[in-house]
Amino acid sequence: MRILLTNPANAGILRAIGVHFPPMVLWYLGAYLEKEGYQVEIRDFCVPGKRPNYSQYDLVGISTDTTRHFKAMEIARRAKEAGCTVVMGGPHPCYIDEEMFASRWVDFIVHGEGEITLLELVRALEKGEKDLERIKGISFQRDGEVVRTPPRPFIQDLDSLPLPARHLIDMGLYRRTRFGNRAITPVVTSRGCPANCNFCSSSSFFGRKWRARSPESVVEELEELQYKYGFRAVAFVDDNFTLSPKRVMAISEGIIKKGLDIWWWNFSRAETIVKNEEMLKVMKRAGAKTIYIGVESASPQTLVELGKRMDLNTVVKAVEVLKKHGFEIFASYILGSPGDKVKDIHETIRFAKRLDTNVAQFSILTPYPGTSLYEELKHKIWTRHWPFYDSQHLVYRHDHISFIRMEWLLLKANLLYYTRSRKALKDVWRVAKRHKLGWGTLLKFLRDYFWGK
Repeated sequence: MRILLTNPANAGILRAIGVHFPPMVLWYLGAYLEKEGYQVEIRDFCVPGKRPNYSQYDLVGISTDTTRHFKAMEIARRAKEAGCTVVMGGPHPCYIDEEMFASRWVDFIVHGEGEITLLELVRALEKGEKDLERIKGISFQRDGEVVRTPPRPFIQDLDSLPLPARHLIDMGLYRRTRFGNRAITPVVTSRGCPANCNFCSSSSFFGRKWRARSPESVVEELEELQYKYGFRAVAFVDDNFTLSPKRVMAISEGIIKKGLDIWWWNFSRAETIVKNEEMLKVMKRAGAKTIYIGVESASPQTLVELGKRMDLNTVVKAVEVLKKHGFEIFASYILGSPGDKVKDIHETIRFAKRLDTNVAQFSILTPYPGTSLYEELKHKIWTRHWPFYDSQHLVYRHDHISFIRMEWLLLKANLLYYTRSRKALKDVWRVAKRHKLGWGTLLKFLRDYFWGK
C-alpha cells in the first residue's frame, strides 16, 4: 500500500513570518509504519514543495488542528477525487467527526494516539476486511450513520516507539526557525497531562496520566539530532517536561556526560520551578536557555475559571528564581475568560509588566472542540469559521466585553508590554531582524487576521 502523510499549511502570523516546526506526529506515524514494512512519504505544506500527485497513493493521511480545518479539507478533497482512502487525525477532527464525514471527502478518523490504530487500519484495508468495528480508536460512516469504535488504550511504554522518522522530510527546509543563532527543532519526551485546564484538549486527547520516555531514549534522540541532522537547539514541546524533576536532571546529566552542545527551551510550572532550584542548576549546565510558563491571568477568580489553581505569589517567586539563574523567560496570558471584565484585563497587563519577562504572549480565550470550555460555551459561540480560532479573535458572545473591544484590548496589551522599556523595543527589533520581517510580512498577517485565510 502506498501511503502519503500530510500536514496542512499554517495560517496567521506563523505563515506570514515563514517560521515552522516540522510535523512531529507524522514523523512518529511514519516511523511506526516503516518499522512494519510499509513505504511512507510525508508532505508538509508549511514548507515549499511540489503539490503531490495523489493518484500515486492508496491512502492519504492528514493531521490537523482547528485553525487549519479548511486547508485540511482541501487536501482531503483533492485526495478523494484522485481515488484515495482519506484518513484524518489530530486534536480537531476527533471531536467534530460528523462534520468531517458530511463532506464525503473523509473515510476514517483516528482518535487519540495514532501509531497502533493507523497500522491496524492500514492492514485491514490492505486485506479488504469489512469488520472494521474491531479496530479500536476510529470512526467512520456506514449507511449514513457515524460508527465510533471503543477508545484505544494509551501506549504506556513510549520507549517502545521508534525514534521519529526525520529522514522522510528534508530537514534543511526548517533551518529558518532559529533559537539564537541556531536552527531549532521540536522533541517530544512525554504524553498525557494531569492538569485540569479547561481551555486545553491535551488531557482528553492524550489522557490524564503522564507517560514519559526514559532519559536514555531522550539523550539518544538528541545525539541523532546533533550528529546526523546538525541541529544544536531543540524545543521540548511536552505539556509537562518538568513534571518529574528527577527525570529532567537525569536527561541533563546525560547531555553533559555525552558532551552534547545542545541549547533548549521547555514548558514548566511555577510551583515546580520554586521547589526545584537544583534541577534548574543542572538544566542550565546542560544547555537549557529558556523556560515557558503559563501565567494566564492576574485575577484569582479567572484562574479558577480556567482550571488553573495557581498562587500568583508563586508565579512572582518563580520568575525571580529563573532570573537569578540566568534563564530567558516566556510567559503566556489569556484574555477574555467568561468572568473577565475590562479592569481584570488591565490588571493582567500590569502584572505582566511587573513580571518583566523576556516575552509575553497574549491571546484571547478560544473554546476549541474537545475542551470542557467548548462544551461550557457552545451555546454562546457565534462563528464556526475555524481560521478565526487562532487565539486572536473572540469567537463567543462575551457577557461583558464586545468582539471589537476584546481585539483592541489584545492589541493594547502587546503595545503596552513591548513599549515598556528601551530594552523591550530592542528585543522586538532583534526578533524582526532574525526572521527578516518587514512590511510584506505585516500585510500577510493582516490579511489572515481580518479575512481568516
